[in-house]
Amino acid sequence: MVGRGEVLERMTTIAGPQGSLEALWQTGGVNAPVHGVPVLLCPPHPSLGGSMDSPVLADLVWMLGRRRHPTLRFNYAGVSASLGSRADPAIELLPLVDDAAAAVLHLLQTTGERRCWVVGLSIGALVAARLGAVDDAVEKVALISPPVDVGVIDAGALDRSGVLWRCYVGGDDVYAPVDRVRAAVPRVVVIEHANHTFSRGLQALCVAVADELAPAEEL
Repeated sequence: MVGRGEVLERMTTIAGPQGSLEALWQTGGVNAPVHGVPVLLCPPHPSLGGSMDSPVLADLVWMLGRRRHPTLRFNYAGVSASLGSRADPAIELLPLVDDAAAAVLHLLQTTGERRCWVVGLSIGALVAARLGAVDDAVEKVALISPPVDVGVIDAGALDRSGVLWRCYVGGDDVYAPVDRVRAAVPRVVVIEHANHTFSRGLQALCVAVADELAPAEEL
């Protein structure tokens, strides 16, 4: 039995461009109607040791779920049980963006909402930035540890789209160093002493992101 205020994710599948994508979904509170803005979480890529099982995404799901926001996290095509061929983000990011766009559509259809927020971690931050610039359903974007040496974030395109966005990076991140991220994008929040995977600084990151996206409400 899941009690009030607890967060329960369930396995689901998304109709992706190359076939079914595996995903984890939670409703934003099993004892309350869905009423928070739904949030899509774009994972890191296996080339940087990532998947939807990232502890960063898991902690964000818990925190956003406690604030009554439905969440959906997924694996890109060719990762774990997701069907299709695995893309190399260093060569072409578009297949990952297409997977995320399919996940947005699934999230909106599931919740009946017309808008959503998107969080991207590592390679997922590049995906989230690209998606936020072109998808009218995306209202807010949080970019965590974007590896700016792998791909470009078009801050101008995000601004022109009207999306509210912010970037978060660990002070000790060697894959997304603070100086290079700041040179590439504005609006950078530094989580001191945190590395790329946030084995340090995870709680501070999750609080910062959740407070920006969804200020705490009384349960």
